[in-house]
Amino acid sequence: MRHLIAAWLVMWCTTAWAATLELVVATNEYPPYVSANPRQSFMTELFELIGKDMDVRFTFRFMPWKRCVVALDAHEVWAVVPFVPTPERVERYLLSDTLYARRAKFFYYDHGSRNWPAGYKDLSELRRFRIGGVAGYWYESLFKDAGIELDMANNDQINFRKLQVARFDLVIVDENVGNYIAHTQFTQQAGSFHSLDTPYFRSENVMMANRDPANTELLARFNRALERLRKSGAYDDIVNRRKLVLMPSGAAGS
Repeated sequence: MRHLIAAWLVMWCTTAWAATLELVVATNEYPPYVSANPRQSFMTELFELIGKDMDVRFTFRFMPWKRCVVALDAHEVWAVVPFVPTPERVERYLLSDTLYARRAKFFYYDHGSRNWPAGYKDLSELRRFRIGGVAGYWYESLFKDAGIELDMANNDQINFRKLQVARFDLVIVDENVGNYIAHTQFTQQAGSFHSLDTPYFRSENVMMANRDPANTELLARFNRALERLRKSGAYDDIVNRRKLVLMPSGAAGS
């Protein structure tokens, strides 16, 4: 009898595990939004709650941003996150509802030797500054259209180090990411990092999946689960606990 019970338990556990769908999501280190360290990863906590609601298991696979899209196109992963919806991406992929809406600002390092403007009205006013950015990010075309050549790096952390040693004057970066870098990697000098007040660039960040019928249904379930978290207050609890500065969001692709 004990053998029968043991065999039944093994079969039940195997069936229960098999019934839990695993969805692999490609991403890159981008704290405080996403990281292999859950304590530095807003989306790890968010996706765990969404997964419980959907009865699926999300697994993040970390890789460079460009590799994320290559893996998605090759169907090596179910989705990629977080990405800003562009016209090309809206046409090519299925996009989730907005995961979070954030703002990018211009940060500078105050060496005490110059006066900084509070803000500006038009991007062209910043042509007199040397500005740093990250290669492949959404704002490249924005600066190109304004006639501003960016000093490109591979990531925001490098840009902040270059900003501190005056390799350039300003760096455009997500507000939460900039504050995170300043307070975790420049603890003694964090108070010297500031940002221009206005204007800022608002962007929606979404998840992208390949276009096929199965993904259409899964993404609809994902969006419903995300909406329930927002309505229940669980979403805001995560944001507030992690002290993130987010903006009101609209529909994906807006």
